[in-house]
Amino acid sequence: MMTIAEDRKEALSHMCEAFKFIEAQAGAMNTLVEPGNMLDESRSDEIKISDVFSSIRLLYKSIVKKDEKERQRKYGN
Repeated sequence: MMTIAEDRKEALSHMCEAFKFIEAQAGAMNTLVEPGNMLDESRSDEIKISDVFSSIRLLYKSIVKKDEKERQRKYGN
């Protein structure tokens, strides 16, 4: 998936919205069965979509918090 925006925060926001849409259509990310992700299998280069979604959401939340702290520092409460 690729999102494009004028800044990183907006691009991550678009990606979070896209993942929410996929989740609404396909079901919860952590309940989707993905072949090749069994614990007893040998190492692979596959990544669970739920891990990607969690990472993107975490990045977006950290940018939002950073922006909020900067706004509070600049303008006060």
